[in-house]
Amino acid sequence: MTAFEDSLPPPPRNDPVTPYSLPLPHPNPDSKPVAPKPLSGDQQQKLDRLIAHFNQPDFVLPRSLKTLKARWQKDAGGASRIGTLFGRSVTASEQEMADLHPLSDVEKCYWSSQAFQRCLRATKWDYPSALKRAEETLVWRREFQVEEMTEEEVWREGETGKELVFGYDVNCRPVLYMHPHRQNTEVGPKQIAFVVWCLERTIDLAPATDPATEMLCLCIDFGAGQKNSGQPTTLGQARKVLEILQTYYCERLGKAVCVNIPQIFFAFYKLVSPFVDPVTKEKIRFLEKPDATSLIPANQLQKIFGGEINLEYDHASYFPALTKLCLERKAANLERWRQYGNDRCGLDEAVIRGAYVPGEEHDPTKGVAEKEGDVAGRSSAPPSAAASVSNLSSAAADDDDLPTEQLAQSTLTDETETENASTSSSSEATAVNSHITNNGTASVPALVRNATEGGEDKFVEAPLASATAVEQAVPAIH
Repeated sequence: MTAFEDSLPPPPRNDPVTPYSLPLPHPNPDSKPVAPKPLSGDQQQKLDRLIAHFNQPDFVLPRSLKTLKARWQKDAGGASRIGTLFGRSVTASEQEMADLHPLSDVEKCYWSSQAFQRCLRATKWDYPSALKRAEETLVWRREFQVEEMTEEEVWREGETGKELVFGYDVNCRPVLYMHPHRQNTEVGPKQIAFVVWCLERTIDLAPATDPATEMLCLCIDFGAGQKNSGQPTTLGQARKVLEILQTYYCERLGKAVCVNIPQIFFAFYKLVSPFVDPVTKEKIRFLEKPDATSLIPANQLQKIFGGEINLEYDHASYFPALTKLCLERKAANLERWRQYGNDRCGLDEAVIRGAYVPGEEHDPTKGVAEKEGDVAGRSSAPPSAAASVSNLSSAAADDDDLPTEQLAQSTLTDETETENASTSSSSEATAVNSHITNNGTASVPALVRNATEGGEDKFVEAPLASATAVEQAVPAIH
């Protein structure tokens, strides 16, 4: 343990009134990490090959994505489409092509065994794609200067607590909160930089578990009914952030829960959802009531999500404390890598974070949750509401997403067409549109709500936007 985290006072117990504004350094003692799936022989070979590639004595990479893409094109004989970010051929000067650098100690520490596995999983274990994803991620981190970002650079962005790291879920994943209604700056690169900074700090606070905790939990409070609770950002900005998250932070999201959702959000979500990876969509839950205690222990959870902590954000207290806590964690992790990593990539993140020492007996299958939510006193993650609704619609038998799309179509139908529709169609559209409450919060359509009643499921699929909400969201395209 570092001296600073020892000095952090815990939040008041069973006291949802007294304000608290400091990060939490550890998950609950009874929280358990999720057991990773064992690798097949073929998967292990690909992992070993990828690690060996990065550990070549002469392995070097540029500092810019432009140069990386030019090198890929050169190696591929001038191919016109390589990489994730580029659709056109680019050229780099001889000086840029020669500006290559070996991995630093910090980079080698970052590229753990799990980091390579995340690239392989994200690319469905296709080795050439995983290799390019790993190289691109490393170069992007250099170009974006992720490791050089400082507290001072993002201080203004963090003043309102619109994004903050606080607590851990039942599977030991650190929780990143987003409060879009607290937005205090204009759309631009600094907002994106702040998202990256917060993601990095969330990962810094991953606890010392064996097996390693790789993912994070995301909690979004849209603040329906409050000032600035409308459209969270522009579509263009959302696409840029999604591209960063899905490309350079792949396989990091464990679960995302959303509360206090204004009706306009669902129109915006429909616009941006084509750019969201299907695997990511499956991890997003919209809560009809702000109660996430089946996923996050109440003593680790903000009151606005049903927890016991009255987190009243105080920037002057929270921000420096988070920064110091993360810097000490990173320094300790780097020191352990230097001690046990043999100057190479591929060390186990559990070793890097201090969960065990190489050579000691350890059993990564002991004390783990076999699936999400598998903790004493808490239910397992429930089946999605969409799957339940599919039982009500034979047309949805082969597609879990179809019920949601059908509801969306009913909601977004032109008013004239709705008036001329059959009686049954009108009834269905009425049921869907009835989810808008007086305060502008989106509640769950009866069709979805009834399908999930009687169980322990606190999570529901997204209700859908009205035609008016869609019209309001259209400017986000520009």
